[in-house]
Amino acid sequence: MNPRGRRIRVGRILGVPVEITPSWVVLGFLVLWSFWERYTTDFGHRAYGIAIGMAVAATVLFLGSVLAHELGHALVGRARGLRLSVVTLYIFGGATTTSDPATPFDELVFTAVGPMVNLVLALGLWGATALADQASVPAVAQVTGEAAWLNLLLGGFNLLPASPLDGGRVVEAVVWRLTGDHAKATRAAAASGAAFGAALIGIGVLELLMVAGGLIEGLWLGLIGYMLLEGSRGERSRAWIEQMLRGKPASVLVTDRSLPVTADTSIGWLINTELLRHHVDVVPVEDRGHTVGVVLAADALAIPPEQRFSMTAADVMRTPDHVPARPASADALEVLRLLGEHQVVVLVDHDHRVVGAVSERQVDLVLDRLRLSTTPA
Repeated sequence: MNPRGRRIRVGRILGVPVEITPSWVVLGFLVLWSFWERYTTDFGHRAYGIAIGMAVAATVLFLGSVLAHELGHALVGRARGLRLSVVTLYIFGGATTTSDPATPFDELVFTAVGPMVNLVLALGLWGATALADQASVPAVAQVTGEAAWLNLLLGGFNLLPASPLDGGRVVEAVVWRLTGDHAKATRAAAASGAAFGAALIGIGVLELLMVAGGLIEGLWLGLIGYMLLEGSRGERSRAWIEQMLRGKPASVLVTDRSLPVTADTSIGWLINTELLRHHVDVVPVEDRGHTVGVVLAADALAIPPEQRFSMTAADVMRTPDHVPARPASADALEVLRLLGEHQVVVLVDHDHRVVGAVSERQVDLVLDRLRLSTTPA
């Protein structure tokens, strides 16, 4: 599942871009608090320092295991020739964004490596636990032992045949190989995810109603089930989008086109005549018939109203080097994937002049029209 909302780029690990969301920080706090409560109970209130140290170490091991899981996906995907975008960490774990695998085997290898990383980590941590036991260091043994079990749980849970979990993607790869139809495979994986999600919600409700003290466990099961249901809907939507756009040029994703302006055009005039009147997301800036940059709606509207008529397009425009551009004849699905990394993708003609721009709003409009045109009367 691809997390939306604010994301913070924290750097690169082994060449892989890594981002976190605010919910990842919330997850870290919840895990730290849970471990601290457990260890203060186990070691007594006179060992607060030991309990805090153990809780921090256990939290780092857990979050590091989630990161290692996603890095496994990313590195193997890169080795298989997939174009890597970014690893994003959020409250339900992580997501690795790449171009779509070209073959079922590529998808199988890319998907299966994540849980395998966790299983290998579990074995290594159990080895560390055995060494700590031999050295009579119970605090270390408890932390590494619990981290090992968490890795086993993380790897095993992700192997459930329920999209968008890794196991669901394994189902997708197998069905794709058997049928030769990627869209059908995606729908099959989404159906398995929906079934598992509904089952977890049902179990969560039963635990809430029938098990004493089952409030937290029931809520977590219900939340995970809801996540699987939402993820399965997203997978079905992805399959439909691929089916609708496969083989079509990127120009079909453009619904509104704006006229170019010159570099000395005031931002106030540009907003009033182009952005607000024509509802476009980008305005080309030209000089002697050549595109020299583009003004994004978000950049123009961020300027305080009292400064808009004293600033020009040249002050806020983004040069071609800073905005991804693709030919209008490029594959629509390729441009759609690129849009997942950027606010807007500019489309150009054979003379490299801007003919339109693709944004999330534009894509939503196009998909709404496609849904209406394919809905039976």
